[in-house]
Amino acid sequence: MAEDWIGHCPDTLRLAARPVEMVKGRYIFHFGDEADAVYRVLDGEVCLTRFSPEGGEIVLYRAREGDFFAEASLFGTHYHCDAICTRPGRCLSLPVKVLRHCLSSNPDFAMEWIAILSGNLRRQRAAQERLGLKSLRMRVIHYLVDHGKQGRVELDQPIIRWAVELGASHEALYRTLAEMEREGVLQRQGQILTLMQRQSNSPV
Repeated sequence: MAEDWIGHCPDTLRLAARPVEMVKGRYIFHFGDEADAVYRVLDGEVCLTRFSPEGGEIVLYRAREGDFFAEASLFGTHYHCDAICTRPGRCLSLPVKVLRHCLSSNPDFAMEWIAILSGNLRRQRAAQERLGLKSLRMRVIHYLVDHGKQGRVELDQPIIRWAVELGASHEALYRTLAEMEREGVLQRQGQILTLMQRQSNSPV
């Protein structure tokens, strides 16, 4: 459980950590705010977003149970994105100065921190690779292969939010899913999507 993690942290960090109730639609911080804390999601979901020059929303990362976000604030002065709650829950606010001290003085804690961040980094790299694919169909396939078990994924978010994560409009995503269903590539039952056949050029 993500909540158990704080109980094994150094005492100074455990005592300094502050719980934050996350209400859907609430901003944890805004682009340009002073970076004074790193956060860990206990339950719920937070999306880190920025906007393109054309005004379109770009999802940089989705932090879920057990995930840290705003780790870059350890070495910066201001947040470089918005953090908005997309599913209600709770997170922990970890003061930057206290966290930095614990990492530099406690090797065991530092190694655990590195292990957790390594998992976060893998997911972020996969998301960046996915957005780099030109075809929305290939982004869908990449997501199902990356997140699913044998190509089967139960979505934990509305299609409209998933479309933003895939860098597309929800109308385009609906059309793509419908085409894939007609062609027998995809089976959809509510929020459960199953990739019915592997394609030779599918991303891994």
